[in-house]
This record gives sequence, C-alpha cells and structure tokens, in this order.
Amino acid sequence: MSSIAQNLAALLGRVRRPGDFYATGTVEIHPPRLEVTGIGPTALPLLPAQAEQIIAIAERAPYGRGTETRVDADVRRTWQLGAERVRISGKAWQQDLAAMVAHAAAGLGVTGPVQAELYKLLVYDTGSFFVSHRDSEKAAGMFATLVVVLPSHYSGGELVVRHKGREVRLDLRRDEPAEAAFAAFYADCLHEVLPIASGYRLALIYNLVRKRKGPLPKPPDYDTEQQRAAALLRGWATELEPVKLIYPLEHAYTQAELDFATLKGADAAVAGVMVEAGCQADCDLYLALVSIAESGWAEHVGGGGWRGRYGDEPDEEFEIGEVTDSSETVHEWRHPDGSRSALGALPFSPDELSPPDAFEGLEPDELDFQEATGNEGASFDRLYQRAALVLWPRSHRIAVLAQGGLEVTVPFLGELARQWQGSGAGREVPLWQEAHQLAAQIRRDWPDTAWGRQRASEGGHAAALLGHLGVLGDLEAIDAFLAEQTAIGAYGRADNEALAGALGRLPPARASELLTAILTHNAPAQPAGCTDLLAHCAAASAAVLLRPAALALLQSLPGDGPRAPVDSDGRRREAPTAGMVVDLLAALERIDPSLAGRALEALLSHPALYAVDGVLLPAALRLHEAEDTRQHASVHALRAAVLVHLRQRIAEPLEPPADWRRLSAIACTCTHCGELSRFLDDPTQPTWRFKAAEAERRHVEESIRRNRCDLDPITEKRGRPYTLLCTKNQASYQRRVQQRRHDLEHLARLDGETG
Repeated sequence: MSSIAQNLAALLGRVRRPGDFYATGTVEIHPPRLEVTGIGPTALPLLPAQAEQIIAIAERAPYGRGTETRVDADVRRTWQLGAERVRISGKAWQQDLAAMVAHAAAGLGVTGPVQAELYKLLVYDTGSFFVSHRDSEKAAGMFATLVVVLPSHYSGGELVVRHKGREVRLDLRRDEPAEAAFAAFYADCLHEVLPIASGYRLALIYNLVRKRKGPLPKPPDYDTEQQRAAALLRGWATELEPVKLIYPLEHAYTQAELDFATLKGADAAVAGVMVEAGCQADCDLYLALVSIAESGWAEHVGGGGWRGRYGDEPDEEFEIGEVTDSSETVHEWRHPDGSRSALGALPFSPDELSPPDAFEGLEPDELDFQEATGNEGASFDRLYQRAALVLWPRSHRIAVLAQGGLEVTVPFLGELARQWQGSGAGREVPLWQEAHQLAAQIRRDWPDTAWGRQRASEGGHAAALLGHLGVLGDLEAIDAFLAEQTAIGAYGRADNEALAGALGRLPPARASELLTAILTHNAPAQPAGCTDLLAHCAAASAAVLLRPAALALLQSLPGDGPRAPVDSDGRRREAPTAGMVVDLLAALERIDPSLAGRALEALLSHPALYAVDGVLLPAALRLHEAEDTRQHASVHALRAAVLVHLRQRIAEPLEPPADWRRLSAIACTCTHCGELSRFLDDPTQPTWRFKAAEAERRHVEESIRRNRCDLDPITEKRGRPYTLLCTKNQASYQRRVQQRRHDLEHLARLDGETG
C-alpha cells in the first residue's frame, strides 16, 4: 500500500474550510436606476457625455498613507463620489446585489449573514489607475471589499489582487450590457487597478461587513499544509511509486460542472492547496473524472408486484452475482486555469487512489440489469464515477502518459507543440526537448500488429503525430517515424496528406529514399492507397526525385497470379480501383511519361484483375473528361483500349430469346439440380413445379440465385410438402439491353459517337 497515498490523504483531510483570498463572477442584472446628485438619472451602459458630467462634479480620489489621507495623481488617478451622492435602485437591484454578495461570501469561505454597504462610486477615465495598496477598515465589522463594475465601454483597467505570494489578474469588463462583473477580496490583500487604455470604467465599491460579534473572517491559511504537501510530493518524485496520485473529491460534479472555479466547500480549499503545492513540487495537476465500469452475471431472484399503470409488466428483481469485466479510467481533464485538456483516458490502479479505500462502500452512479435471453443468463452493468484531483511529477510525465497509449500521448504532444509555438522560443528550451522525447516514446509504443497499425491510421494518430512534429520542426523525429514505422507497415491511406507534408519538409534525396521504402513495403497490400500517396507527392515535389519511388510502385502493383487475401504482415489486400488507375497515370505523367505508358501496359496485360468495365472504363472517363489529364499519351492509349472493348460489345447481336430455352450452366450435379438444368434447356416449357421438402426447395432456390438463372421462383403453400413454382423470364436479355444502353452512353462520352 502506498505511503504517499495515505499520507497525502491524511494531510488534505485537515483542509476543511473552503474559500480563497478573492472571489469573482458575473451576474445577469436587471437594468437598475442610477441617480447622481446634481446630474439626475444616468444611463447604463455609461455614455461618455454622462461620464464627463460625473467627473465634473466628482473629486479626485485620495489614498491612505498611515493615518494620513493624500491626493497624488502619481499614486491614484481616478474620480469618486461618496455613497451619499449616489442612489441605485430598481425593481430587482437588491436581488441582483444579494446574489453577488452570496457568491462573494461563498468564494471567500465566509458563513453567516454578510451585508454590503455602499462606500463610493468611482469613475476611471482614459489613463486612470491605482497603484498597489491595501484597503483600510472603513466600517465596523468590515472584512472585505466588493467591486461591482457596471455596464460601461472601456479597455484595460484589470484588477490585480495579491496575497501571500499569490496573484490573480481579473478583467471585469463585459461586452454584454445586461451583465455586471464583480470581484471581492479580503481587506488585507494588496490590490491595484491597471491603467485604463480607453473609455470610462464605472464601478461601485461596497464594504462587506459582518455585524455579529466575534473575530472577523480572514483568508483561509493553509500555508503549513501547503508546504507539507509540497514536501511530500517532492519526496514522491524521487520514488515514483505509484506513478500518479488520484484524490477523489467530496461533492458530486457532472461533466458540465467540472471546473476548478466551480468546486464546492472543502473541495475548493483542497484544490487551492494542491495547485500551489503541485507548482512548488513541479507536478502536473488536473481536475478529472474517475470512472469504474463493471459488468458480470446476475441472479434472477423473482418478481415483486407489477410495474406500469395498468399492471401489464412484471417488476423483475435481480442480485449481482460476480464481476467478470471491469475498466478503471481517468478522463475529462481540466487545467487549473479552467481550460480543457486534449488528454484521452488514462487507466489507473487501486494503489494510486488517495486514500486507497476511497471507493469502498460507494453507491454506484448507474446500475442496469439485463434479463436472460436465449442461452445468455441475466447480466448487469454498473458505473462508479467521482471527480478527483490527479497529479504526477512533471519529470515522469512521459511515462505516465504512455499508460494511455496513442489516444493520450499524441494529443498531448499536440498541446506541447502549440505551447512551444506560442512561446516563440527556440529548440533549446525544455518544452521543445520534452516534446522531442515524447515523440521518441510514441515511436517506441506504436502498435506492432497489423490490426493495431490499421487502427492507429484510421484513428488519425499517424497523421496527427506528423502534423505535431511539423509544428515543432522536428525533422529528426519525422525521419525516424517514417523509417521505423511507416516504411515497415504502419501505414494507411488516411495518412497520405500528412505523409506528403512530412516528406516535403525533409531534404529531397532523403524524402525520395523514404518514399521509395514506404511504397515498396506497402503497395502490394494497399496499391490504391500507395498510388494516392505518390499522387500527393507528385503534386508538390520535384518530379526527378520521385522516379525511384514511382518505379518501386510499378514493380509492386498486383498482377493476375494467385494472391493470398492477406499479406505477410497480416494486412488484408486491397482490390484495384478506378481511382487507383486515375491517380497512377496522373502521377506518373508528372514524374515520367514513359513510366505512365509502362504502367498502362501492365494494367492491360492483367484483364482479370484490372477489369475493363469495373476499373479501366470509369478511370478512362475521369481522365478523358479532366482538362489537366486529357492530352496525356497514356490517357489516349487507355481511351483507345476502352473504345475497342465498347465497340466490340456493341457490335454483338442483341435479340430477345426466340423460345423458352435459357442458359443452363448449373454447377451442382445433384438429382434436383439436374432436373432444373433440363428444364432450363427445354425450349417449350415456361414453368416447372418442384414439390419437395423445405431443405430441398431451399437448395434449388440457392442454385437459381448462385447461377443467376432466368427464373422467378415462388413457393406455393398448398398441400404438403409445398411446391416451388419456377417461371422463366428474360433477365439475361434485359441485362444486356441495359448494358447496351450504358455502352452507348460511355462511347458517346469518350468518342462523341453513338455506334
């Protein structure tokens, strides 16, 4: 059992009081009535003209220095009106103010009644500011200040609050005129207002007061616990057993509520301690959902009563028998700043829970029983889910992320790449080096089975990895991935665009070498995909360097010989397609027209594999009708070959059957199929009745279907056994009529002739 898991849980168990040194939020307000003595009603959002009117009758706001009160524009530049000169009212203002006070009190961790007493109204015009200072006690029972910024147009003017080495920067400007932002902070906190860049900032300042006797509230102080937690985490980083820690929170949170800013009660206090301790100990910290999903067999223990309004369905009762399958994951990650992380689900083990018995005795969030069906007995599914703080030492981040596989490591590499790109730093910084090391780990962890490689490509992991490496400019990692993975079978058509982009970043000679290796290994199983890759590269690269790759692709194209359904790597082989022929000829014409001619000769020499109607004809139509490929020599040759095929078939006679004789090439030689064959060959008999048991009738029907006989079989259900009535039709002739119509249409498109 992990000592760090037990010790951390014991330490955090003493962190019970919620709250922080500040609180902030936004409320949707009902338009209040603001009146200023000497001016009258004031519009909201504040109009520039009325802002100037207020400034004209206001006084410069002073600041306190010890027992003195001074006015100094180098320390504080703003304009103020005392509470006695301001009246704010309206049908719902007191309700809106009460909501802000309640939110502020909860955020500060204060219980019991709290009152807000208006102190003054402040107007900050362009250039106004207030340097860092502390508020003095202005009323009996005052413990904090509440700032409410009313709707007004301005920029800049952020509120900065500091307390015991921590700092927050709050932008209380809101673009929505029906919203008001507020912030509250304890009176002993240092705070400042940064300069207004433009416009006018209109703020109401309230003293937060508690009237009841006793000591006034103070900011929660968990410095001791925070320092001890940091020390525990630093010691854990040297041992790393377990590899990560999961501290479940007390309250229940849905996925939509999952945010550091919305944590309740002691959860918020614990999170505050851990954010600082994790930072000091150089640990990654997240808020996430922890899920345990279990399934297994259940026992039916009878029914009790009836369910439903009319008593038409029995209420079955089950008991859980045994858990046969379970999964334990951490997912839905949130950063301390409230942003979402792209991390996928990570598995976890019980020894990573803090405390280790955190899930014992917990009621499941979901429990579902399924009654027995067929040979399957009753079963159940249940889910336990809790929000938790999850952390690990940053120095071991790669090892932790590797537990989640590509679904975790590849998106995280993307996060690192974006952070590094946004920083504007060079490759010498630790962030780039960490991304480089993570890329190496991803290459080592890449699936080594055909199914796993296919899934990685279809899931977009290879394309995403190459994209992230491109952002990092990590050519070494790109080269290594293409050589170590793609060129030995970790390839899918979904990777092509990213592969072409990655190859384009490498030196041309090396890119040509790698592309040749990729096509040589992968084209036998995925000719269409590899042809598409060559086409991507041909559209963007120097053609002379692609000739070796083009030759490799030509040599790897499948022929008519016997082909196993899977290749030596266990990958299912693709069948040639019209799109593959289009890509092949278009790409080779760019690279070397003589290779396009050789490719077409190879295709025409294997008609069983590259069927004219299914592959070559649609390819010829696309190439002939595209402006950029129509004039190519290989396209002319392909068109000519297809035209010969069409004209020969159009020249064949086309007449309906002269009698009832139909093609009778039945493969089966059983007695019943022999009788079927004789019926088909009879020129005088239009129908045949086959009275037999069901199994024999089904066998005959299957022979009719498999051999595409010109028959309509119908079962007559009179008497026993039933009779299969077979009536001859003209299906083969109708298919030829339809084929003739298509041939004429295709001939017209390719040659302008109608035959």
